[in-house]
Amino acid sequence: MTESISFWIHIVAATAFIGPQFLLFLVIPALRTLEPGARARVLRVLTSRFGWLGGAAIVVLVLSGLSNLFQRMDEIDDLLDPGRRYAWIFTAKMGLLALALVLTALHSFVVGPRQLQAMEAGGSDAQARSLRRATMALSALILLASLGIVFAAALMADHSFSLQPV
Repeated sequence: MTESISFWIHIVAATAFIGPQFLLFLVIPALRTLEPGARARVLRVLTSRFGWLGGAAIVVLVLSGLSNLFQRMDEIDDLLDPGRRYAWIFTAKMGLLALALVLTALHSFVVGPRQLQAMEAGGSDAQARSLRRATMALSALILLASLGIVFAAALMADHSFSLQPV
């Protein structure tokens, strides 16, 4: 029973992390129709609130993922045998997770705050365009990495596929 609860919590946290990414990726470009001061205020509120949700979701994802891993310790030698697809899929999933975490940190702590500061200070159009492109590129890459993680998880859950030899 606890195995199912931990797995469910992991799925809910993944949803809480990925869902806002879709919203922000689709909504933020539409905010360009607002005047710069209003756009900056809206972006600050949206990114702050979704940032807290995303940060909490990442913590829950890592903790529930570790819990799921430890609950399967008796099977881990079989699952992570390099001769099985499961090990390769798991490795790819962890690589995508590392990529998503690094890109999220870069977006949240470097590029995003610079973009907001430039918008609030009335920065040059060239600077604003450059930061906007960087933000959109990072957002797209984070979303793609996150979707890749979900795809890897689905492959891992299909044991008729994942436990086959490479």
